[in-house]
Amino acid sequence: MKTIIIGKNSNLSSFLSKELDNTICLSSRDLLSNISVLATYINHSVNIIFNNFQPATKLSDISNTEDYIINSIGITSKVLDFCKSNSMKINKIIYTSSSSVYGNNILCNEKDELKPMNLHASLKLANEKLIEKFCFDNNIDYTITRVFNMYGGNDNFSVISKIINAYKLNDNLTIVNNGNAIRDFIHIDDVVEIYMKLLKVKDIKIINVGTGKGSSIKSIIDSLYNHNKKLKTSNIFRDELKISTSDNRVLLNKLKKENFIKVEHYVQKELNI
Repeated sequence: MKTIIIGKNSNLSSFLSKELDNTICLSSRDLLSNISVLATYINHSVNIIFNNFQPATKLSDISNTEDYIINSIGITSKVLDFCKSNSMKINKIIYTSSSSVYGNNILCNEKDELKPMNLHASLKLANEKLIEKFCFDNNIDYTITRVFNMYGGNDNFSVISKIINAYKLNDNLTIVNNGNAIRDFIHIDDVVEIYMKLLKVKDIKIINVGTGKGSSIKSIIDSLYNHNKKLKTSNIFRDELKISTSDNRVLLNKLKKENFIKVEHYVQKELNI
């Protein structure tokens, strides 16, 4: 079965396309200019994975609000409209959402009330609702993945990549609130494995994609110091979530995902410790 991935430049799209057979990645820009590129797949049964959104490096950039909205949710609606009007045979839809939809929630459960605290998170939630309604109305199986702090691969956005690059380049790393905030870091290889399993199962509407364990930036940097790897840092103070970790019981129980790459081990491997 063909899998169509929307969001060609996404780090996750790149790694999914390497592992999934019979996959095509389509860029949001191409679909904006010519949505009919999807016409090739009208008579095929397909899976669709939505990885499109405002680029991670520009999540705070609203200098062009129209582009922001189009990148974040406009492409999603355009693809869904095409699929509906052309009666495409969709086996399953996966939408890549974010743990940010939970807002200030220490242990995030899929059934918890959602409290997005910024534009990025609000648009992720809007996409979730759009996918949910479309799939319900058209009797299509779907899964919304709320991905926690993904790192690895071609990542140049996560704080983990910034730690590694700062050390390798002997640059200064700016940390927030002394690095005390706790986050659930999940490696892209684990995310890809989870997506591959999700394509083979039905009726998992929402799932947290996280390890269920938290690490602070301070603890990761301290582990480097313990191996005589010194990092130049400066600190700023600002409001942020103190703790955000995944309640991943659905992941453990329904997909039997038990082992995860540990972020501390990954950083040490990247720095040849």
